[in-house]
Amino acid sequence: MCFIHSDHFMSRRSFIQQFSVGTAAAAAIAGVGGTLAAAQEGVPAPGVGRPDVVIPVVDPPAGPVTTIDGFSRVLHNRWNQDIPAAATVREGQAVQFLCRDALDIGTAATTLTPSGVLTLDLAKVHPLTGPVAVEGAKPGDILEVEILDVAPLVDFGYVVIGPALGLFGGLRPDLLAPFNQFTEASELSDPNPGRIPGAIPADQPFNGGAPFVQLFTFDKGQRTGFAGFVGKDTGKKAKIPLAPFMGVYGVAPLRKGMYRTVPPNVSGGMGGNTDIKQFVKGSRIQFPVLAEGAKFSAGDGHMAQGDGEVCVTAIETLMAVTCTFRIIRDTIIESPRAIVPAADPTDRGLTPEMRAKGYYHTTGVGPDLMDNAKKAVREMIDWLVRAEGLSLHEAYAICSVAGDLKISEVVDIPNWVVSMTVPRGIFE
Repeated sequence: MCFIHSDHFMSRRSFIQQFSVGTAAAAAIAGVGGTLAAAQEGVPAPGVGRPDVVIPVVDPPAGPVTTIDGFSRVLHNRWNQDIPAAATVREGQAVQFLCRDALDIGTAATTLTPSGVLTLDLAKVHPLTGPVAVEGAKPGDILEVEILDVAPLVDFGYVVIGPALGLFGGLRPDLLAPFNQFTEASELSDPNPGRIPGAIPADQPFNGGAPFVQLFTFDKGQRTGFAGFVGKDTGKKAKIPLAPFMGVYGVAPLRKGMYRTVPPNVSGGMGGNTDIKQFVKGSRIQFPVLAEGAKFSAGDGHMAQGDGEVCVTAIETLMAVTCTFRIIRDTIIESPRAIVPAADPTDRGLTPEMRAKGYYHTTGVGPDLMDNAKKAVREMIDWLVRAEGLSLHEAYAICSVAGDLKISEVVDIPNWVVSMTVPRGIFE
């Protein structure tokens, strides 16, 4: 038996889901096909409803595009090689994945309060669209996934900050309540039928830090330009350069069992919650095939993110991503790799005038890379509060969506250097 969503236990069943669209919608999606692909598993998912218009693909490939609806139904949110494929496609066939947001809260994000952050069900994190089986893919091959298009299905995104997640856990690292770290496959699996445990233990105290919610605005289908930021605490305005991508791409795991999306690669080089902001349109990502058909899924749409995603969220939103697949036969790799169009895609979105203002740059130096990362981000938060008039939480959110955290050097044993940069030109 297979339990597909956080608090649902289901027997397997098959159904064919189709929907008809109006004249305007049909015209908008004429290039990508108007019938949703068959889905073999799924549960009703309140909070968004059915997609009224499928986002047309920019520069669509030749031939039809199969659309998988993970927007109005949750198909799965665990890796499991036994989950049946929502569709089976050939090499070169394009598939559009309609994806829910990472916390699976949909339009409720627009009215979410800080106290509401404390009641989010983290067992529902990372609803995934798929899996899609690729004909002929077998263990020992590589599945290459080319990203043709990424675009938001709604006009809003959000950042949440909570007491038990992110680099600082609500900006109070010294008081951070113990967080149940998932480090072994046995800790990630869901071996028993019934309700799936949440990511945070039932007795996890929630008073270790102040929660926070920040909204961002853009247009439905917008792929370039900026997201609007108006600080929830101070009203400070900023423009965040967009570079849409999916935080979760991956294939079915090597081993039997049910695995969470975090951390990535726990049961093999399957991908998962990598949050690699370079995986934008034009990327070619390679995954080791670990199960017949590979069974590829996607989720966790981000409109913009800094390297590090330090507060645990990027600009989270509901997203459509379109991919094609190629099989590289009889070639083994240990973990995902890719050819990407840019080392810093969000930086490319800055205007010349914004780039001319330079960057805030902070550092953390010492023998522990994680401590160094915290030092660099803490210094950046302090600087943004002083120089730009942001609140602590607003600055933390900016660091997560527009700040790049990088290892600058590891040669000065035993002291390493970690740096963070934030473009000064994003602020009004």
